[in-house]
Amino acid sequence: MDQARLDRIRLLTRRFHELHGLRMALFGAADAIIVGSYLIAGEPTETGVLVAILVACLVTLPGERWLARYYATTFGRQVSTSRNHRQLAVFFVFGLLSAWLEPLRTSAAIVGAYSLWVAVRDWPWRAYYLGPAAAVAIAFTAHVLGGRTTDPGVLLATTFFLMGMSFVPVGVLDHRLLVQLMAEVRQPEAAGAAGRIDT
Repeated sequence: MDQARLDRIRLLTRRFHELHGLRMALFGAADAIIVGSYLIAGEPTETGVLVAILVACLVTLPGERWLARYYATTFGRQVSTSRNHRQLAVFFVFGLLSAWLEPLRTSAAIVGAYSLWVAVRDWPWRAYYLGPAAAVAIAFTAHVLGGRTTDPGVLLATTFFLMGMSFVPVGVLDHRLLVQLMAEVRQPEAAGAAGRIDT
């Protein structure tokens, strides 16, 4: 077995849950539609953007549950490891920081930083995570260049709209990578079964 194949199998075992990309794509689509509609409909406020994001979360709950069952039955389950628990703890701390500081701006910054980290950590397989990082960077750059003329509500709505739009292809590509990696892992099993039948 060559090194490239070993690296891809290692990627699958370490990122199995993260590669359930259709869940991200679903939330991204709901976020883009709801926040985008709010952005077009009137003058968005920071509170209104927060409500729109919460609505997007609620709308995706039934689909999220269905997708959780789909991934479990199609690709199997993976036992949680201490690494998974550490990641959850980190996200929990970030969530608390978001609540204490400015929730939406902090959340957007965390999403941008996390996306950049994933792209670098799993390079080149998940380089497409540069998309959400770029979306956040573009929105904040526009705010800096716009100075005081940029309305905070418009900035936040635009940021989360762009992030939602970027989550859709990223989620689809994560799912596609999962399918490819699972197919590679199952190839030796299929070859072995064929050899037993021939004999």
